[in-house]
Amino acid sequence: MTRRSLLVLLLFIPFALNAQKALTLRDAVLKAGTDFAPERLRGLQWIEGAANYSYVKDDKLMRGTLGKSVDTSILDVAGLNASIADSTKLKALPPMEWLSPSRVRFFHNGRYHTYDLGAKTTTPVQLPEGAEDDDFEPTTGNIAFTEENDLYIRSGANGNVVRVTTDGADGIVNGKSVHRQEYGITKGTFWSPKGERLAFYRMDETMVSPYFLEDISTKPSTFDKIRYPMAGGTSHHVTVGIHDVATGKTVFLKTGEPLDQYLTNISWSSDSRYVHVVHLDRKTENLKLVRYDASTGDPLATLLEEHDAKYLEPQHPAHFLKSKASQYIWQSQRDGWNHLYLYDASKGLVRQLTKGNWVVKEVVGFDPKETFAIVEGTAEIVAGNPKGAIETHIYRIDLATGKTTRLTTESGTHHAQLSTDGATIIDTWSSTSTANRIVLRESRSGKIVKDLLTSKDPLAGVTVGSIELLTIPGESGDFLNARLIKPSFFDKDKKYPVLIYTYNGPHVQLVTNSFLCGASLWMLEAAERGYLVWTVDGHGSDHRGRDFEQAVHRHLGETEVRDQMRGVDFLKGQPYVDGTRMAVHGWSFGGHMTTAMLTRYPGTFKAGVAGGPVMDWSLYEVMYTERYMDTPTENPEGYAATTLPTSADKLQDDLLIITGGKDDTVLPQHAYSFLKACVDKGVPVDFFDYPGHGHNVRGKDRLHLMDKVLEYIDARLQPLR
Repeated sequence: MTRRSLLVLLLFIPFALNAQKALTLRDAVLKAGTDFAPERLRGLQWIEGAANYSYVKDDKLMRGTLGKSVDTSILDVAGLNASIADSTKLKALPPMEWLSPSRVRFFHNGRYHTYDLGAKTTTPVQLPEGAEDDDFEPTTGNIAFTEENDLYIRSGANGNVVRVTTDGADGIVNGKSVHRQEYGITKGTFWSPKGERLAFYRMDETMVSPYFLEDISTKPSTFDKIRYPMAGGTSHHVTVGIHDVATGKTVFLKTGEPLDQYLTNISWSSDSRYVHVVHLDRKTENLKLVRYDASTGDPLATLLEEHDAKYLEPQHPAHFLKSKASQYIWQSQRDGWNHLYLYDASKGLVRQLTKGNWVVKEVVGFDPKETFAIVEGTAEIVAGNPKGAIETHIYRIDLATGKTTRLTTESGTHHAQLSTDGATIIDTWSSTSTANRIVLRESRSGKIVKDLLTSKDPLAGVTVGSIELLTIPGESGDFLNARLIKPSFFDKDKKYPVLIYTYNGPHVQLVTNSFLCGASLWMLEAAERGYLVWTVDGHGSDHRGRDFEQAVHRHLGETEVRDQMRGVDFLKGQPYVDGTRMAVHGWSFGGHMTTAMLTRYPGTFKAGVAGGPVMDWSLYEVMYTERYMDTPTENPEGYAATTLPTSADKLQDDLLIITGGKDDTVLPQHAYSFLKACVDKGVPVDFFDYPGHGHNVRGKDRLHLMDKVLEYIDARLQPLR
C-alpha cells in the first residue's frame, strides 16, 4: 500500500464511523415527534368550500391545487401580525381552521381571531379568562363555553354573553363531557346543524363520594377534590338540556329512569327539529336510540334497540343524512364486526352497508349529495392469519347498494381527508418500509392524481436495529399479532435478554403496519442496549372483532396474561433468546398486566416495572369496569381472581411500581394497596411517585421516567451493550 493510499484510507475511516449517529434516550424521548419524526406537511387540510388544500411550510401558509401548478404562498407571519392589534405578536403561524375559501380562524394570546385573506384584516373574539370547553358554531359565529361549572354562549353577532345555566356548583357540572369520557363522549356541547339550538350535558355527581388527591405545590399541602364513582358503587346522574338561542329558553329531555343510565352519542336531525340520544343501561347489555322533540324535550320514538348478553359499547352517534332527512347511518358490531347500517326513522333497517371479517374504524365523510361515504377500516381478518388487523385502508361505500370499494392497495396504515366536493382524498400513510407518504386520490377509483410528499427515513443516519411483525398462537386457537425489535448488532448465534412491553387492554392496538410498526422510539434505544424488545396484542385488544375483544368478559386480565405467556413460550423457543433474563414493563392496563404476570408466574421474570397500574378492579371507575367485569356483587369470583394485592405474597421477582401523585384516572390508592399488602406479607417491592403528575408523565419529566424504567431493568438483566 502506498503512503498516499494509506492517507486516503485514514481520512475515510473517521468519516465512515461518524456517518451513523447513536440514538440517545434523551433524543428518543424528547425528539421523537420532531427531529426523528418523518417529514410531514404541517396543518395539511382541505380548504372549506374549495377544491384546494393548504399546509404550512417555512412559516408560510401554502395553497395547492389538483393540477401540476406549483403551490403558492398566501399568508406569512409578517402579514398575519400586521393585521393583529395585540402587542404580543405571533412568532410562527398557529394552527388554522378554514371557515370559507377566504377566511381562516386561529387562536392567539387568549383570543380567537378570524383573518380575511381578501381584506387582510383580522377580527378578534375575546372569551373570559376562565373560559373552557369552547365550541365554535361556524354558521352564526356563536361560541359555547363553560366557566367553572356553568354554560355560556357568546354571540357571534354582537359579542354579548348569555349565561345558559346558573346551578353549576360542587357536584353539578354543565356543558362538559360526562360518564368519564367513555362510550365515545369527548365533549359536552352539541350545536344543531345551523346553530339555532345547543344540546348540552348536565351531570349531577353530588351523590358520588368525594376523592382527594394531594397537591404538594402549596405550603402546607392541600387536596384537590374529585368525584370518582367506583365499580359497584353509586354513580352520577346525567341529563341533556336543549337551549334555544333565539328565545333564550332551555328545556331538558325527558330521558326517564333509571337515573344512572348512560346517555351517550348525541346527534341532531338535519332540520334541527329532533335530537337523538343513545341510552345504554348500566349493565351495558341493552341500548336504544331515542328521538326527542327539541322544542319540548318529549320522547317521540325509539328508533332502534340492540342487546348483547356480554356488553355493548356504542362509540358513534347516529349520523342523519341531509339529502334524506328520515335516513341515518348507524354503526354496530351486531354481526361480530363493526359495520355500517342504513336506517330509516319510520321504516327501520334499510340495508347493511358493509359486511365481512373486517372492521370499520372511522367514517371520514360523505360527498355533498350523500351518495357515498368514505371510511377507514382494517383489511380482511382471517383467524389463522390476523395481519389484516394491523392494516388500515380507505374504502368507498355506495349508500344505495352497499357496494364497497377499497381505494388503497399499498400495504400499511392509511388516513383520509375528503374534499368538500367529495371528489378527492388526501391519503397520508406509512408502513414498515415507508416513513410517510402523502398523495391525492380520486374518491371514485382510488387512482393517485398527485404526489405531495415522500418522506425520507428520519432514522437513516442513526444506528438502530430491525423491527419484525410476527404472528404467534394465542388462547382458544386464535393467532396474535406481535412485534420484535432487535439491536443493530444482532447476532443469531448469541443469546439476548428480553424486554416485554405490554398493554393488551380494550380499545388499544400496539402492533401496526406503520412507521416503526407502532413502536415508540425509546424501544429502539432500549434494543441498542442489548435487548430484544417484544410486544403482543392479545385477546381484548382493538380491531379484531367482537368475539376476540369480548373473550375477556368477567375475567379482565386473565386471558390476556395467558396470551402474554404464549409470547414468552414463543420467545423461549428461539435460539437467540436468553429465557432466564426477561423483564416486563407496561402502563395503566399494562401496569396491571405487568404485576399480574410477575405474581402469577413467579420466577419467570427477573424484573417488572408497573406504571399507573390498576391493582384492584373494584377501585376503578364504574363506566369502564362494570362493562367488562359486571359489578363486584355480580362477579365476585372474577374480581377476586384479578385483585392483585391478595397475590402479593407470590411476588418473587424485583418489581418497581410507579404512580402519578395526582392521577385521577388510576388512583394512587391502587399502588398503595399493593404496597401495603407487600409490607403486611414481608415482601420487598420498589416504588416511585411523580408528584403533581396525572395518569402519565409528560413533558420534560418523561425523560426522567424512561431513564428510571430502563436503569431499573438494566441493573437486573445486564444487557449486552
